[in-house]
Amino acid sequence: MSIRSATAALGLAAALLWPRPGGAEPSRITLQDVFALAREHAPALVEARARVRAAQGPLASAAPLLRENPQLDVQVGPRRLPNGVYGLDLALGLSQPLELGGKQGLRREAARAGLSMEEARLRDAERLLLGDVAAAYLRLLLAGERKKLVEAAAEAAARTVQATERRYAAGDVPAVDVNVAKVAHARARAELQVAAGEIQALREELEVRVGYRARPMVTYDDDLRSIARAPVREVPDGAGARADLVALEQEQVQAKAAATLGRRQVLPDVTVGARYQKEADETVFLGTLSVPLPLFARGQEARLVGEADATRAEQELAAARTVVPAQVQAARYRYRASLGAIGALEQVLPLLDDNEALAQRSYDAGEMDLAAFLLVRRDTLEARAAWLEGLLRLALARVQLEVETGVLP
Repeated sequence: MSIRSATAALGLAAALLWPRPGGAEPSRITLQDVFALAREHAPALVEARARVRAAQGPLASAAPLLRENPQLDVQVGPRRLPNGVYGLDLALGLSQPLELGGKQGLRREAARAGLSMEEARLRDAERLLLGDVAAAYLRLLLAGERKKLVEAAAEAAARTVQATERRYAAGDVPAVDVNVAKVAHARARAELQVAAGEIQALREELEVRVGYRARPMVTYDDDLRSIARAPVREVPDGAGARADLVALEQEQVQAKAAATLGRRQVLPDVTVGARYQKEADETVFLGTLSVPLPLFARGQEARLVGEADATRAEQELAAARTVVPAQVQAARYRYRASLGAIGALEQVLPLLDDNEALAQRSYDAGEMDLAAFLLVRRDTLEARAAWLEGLLRLALARVQLEVETGVLP
């Protein structure tokens, strides 16, 4: 009874601790499900989200009207008067530092640009992640389709062994044909083992990228042809530049604001205040003004670093504006070529079934020798595998084109 209780407790703990996308886990996970899981769990987005939260700090710090808090000074002590009587000295001062030259506004501008930059970097990290996840998912789908293809080939090879053994028993074929058929069957079984292992490996790689572990009975299942043949989504009107370009633009704004703030350090900040003093029976009210002399610290570091960062961001942005259109055009060429290639392959797909059926009948009737029959079957298998590879190539090209244009699913 204690063993059963422990087993039940472990099962309950596993059920409670196993990650699920918002409730009960589905029996199959489609490409859209993978995108949702990646957005929620992917380790690649953890750092980007943390940077966005960290960038909110400087903005919150620059939000108040004044950067520094007012300062209250209190001085109190006894005083002995000439007549020997003790009195009380009291001094109260309230002062407020003030920035001149619009420095607080520049800090707000830099903080807003920094937050916008990190938000754009988060969107760009998501763009690249979803493209990577989609590619891994599509390769997993291809591995599943290849396994089905190899399973069918292994079953056909087993039937061929049986048919060859019958013909050998009847004296129609030599013993070498039986051996050749068995070798072909063994090769098919070996390919089946490799295909099964590849599925498990690709599943592990996908789940590492997504940051989510699905239960073994859950399948990653979708229609590879539908995904490959889906139309390319276009960038909606008014969507703006790609996220990495936006990040560089905001980085340039932030750097320019920091450089301007450094140049403004030559303008001294002042501290104004009021002071109340009471010495024995005398009372004094004073206004105070403190002005530091910017003789040595003149914002040299902030100015030079800001100018260097602004120049670097400007150069990177100019280069990116040249590179991005080329990347989009290259992805578009690759997609169009893949689309034309899959069209050519699909035209001959109906012939493959006919060729295999005709070859099977010819071999069973003794009209075709084993070598020619196996050659036709191998050619048919390779043609179907090429069609699957073409579907993957087309699907990957479509995903890459959408990644380059910045369209997020």
